[in-house]
Amino acid sequence: MHTQLNPVGNMNILSQAEVDQLQRSSTSELYNLYRNCSLAVLNAGSHTDDAEIIYQQHKEFTIEVLRRERGVKIDLKNPPKDAFVDGKIIRGIREHLSAVLRDILFIHNRYPKSRSVPDTLTDVTFEILRNANAILPETEPRLVTCWGGHSIKQNEYKYTKEVGYQLGLRDFNICTGCVIRSH
Repeated sequence: MHTQLNPVGNMNILSQAEVDQLQRSSTSELYNLYRNCSLAVLNAGSHTDDAEIIYQQHKEFTIEVLRRERGVKIDLKNPPKDAFVDGKIIRGIREHLSAVLRDILFIHNRYPKSRSVPDTLTDVTFEILRNANAILPETEPRLVTCWGGHSIKQNEYKYTKEVGYQLGLRDFNICTGCVIRSH
């Protein structure tokens, strides 16, 4: 399978330097991080959260940011099939892919590795959330963060789905995520 899509929001237009940073290269640590985080997003329908299994199942997966006259496109080759319905990428997954692009570029450009020390992690996390518009001034914070895995038991899944549904009905923003190691 091969598809191209436009990033959502302001990620539709990137600088030449940003595109260069994400160009596919076997030696590019940033590309590998971008690929692996994007693979995690595309793999959301899976029943495993074991990164090694996911990498093995999708060895042929590639993602590239392509320059276009007016903006950029995200080029996906061999993505997980569960990310699509009737050949079209699921809207939420497309939005999350754009968020991965936004956050990786922001973090890479703003925080070189030498500054990622434990004493600054709270401030860095705050700035990332502010950049993502997850924290807005003069609004009541309604953010719930949940960390976990895809491979929980069915009864746990049903319970967490109901909790998430009830929080959503009450206008909470639910932030979920996982940690993906870069190879």
